[in-house]
Amino acid sequence: MSAWRGGGGRSKKERVYHALRREILTLALAPGQVLVEGAVARRFGVSKTPVREALALLQQDGLVESLPRRGYLVTGITVRDVHELFEVRAALEGAAAELAATRIAPAELKALEALLVPPQASVDGKTLRRHLEGNRRFHVAIARASGNQRLTRLVGRTLDEMTRLIAMGYETGEHAELIAALRSGDGHRARAALVNHILVTRERVLKRETGGFLRDGTPLSEGLRPAR
Repeated sequence: MSAWRGGGGRSKKERVYHALRREILTLALAPGQVLVEGAVARRFGVSKTPVREALALLQQDGLVESLPRRGYLVTGITVRDVHELFEVRAALEGAAAELAATRIAPAELKALEALLVPPQASVDGKTLRRHLEGNRRFHVAIARASGNQRLTRLVGRTLDEMTRLIAMGYETGEHAELIAALRSGDGHRARAALVNHILVTRERVLKRETGGFLRDGTPLSEGLRPAR
């Protein structure tokens, strides 16, 4: 499931699942934090059953792990995770940008411009969530402009998987150069611009969280907090 899908008519399980998933992906619930069924149930005003079912879904997503007789631990992030996910993202989105540069329509460029966010010194949690939603739409729109549906799906799934990392490295005001590269019609320039954007984000994540990631592949248990 996408981290950003809304809609009414959800069951109690779905409501709890989507709320917790959104909070984990945007770092409102930090890696290493323990979720206790009873406390979560009281927070959402539901019984433990839908909470238990929601946590089981989050465990399937790899976002929490069970702690016998304690609750559920929000899973950590390792340096290996950072490098692998950003390498995959650069490969996929670089290819998408190269194709999109020669195929993108004027209306699609205009839609990308509408998603531009001006530079901002800082954002609160609610604003960050909104920016992350817009950031996902922006990057998926570039992939869609490639004309390759399978590539578009892969880009979307990768972005969903690494939302927490994007949240840690996100800064406003960085997409104008990508639009200019796409408008040029130069596939190599578009690929280079998008790959550079992704790698700069990766370095920002690693620099910002140097003390938080474990370097031996062991899951992180504490230390990461939302960027401020």
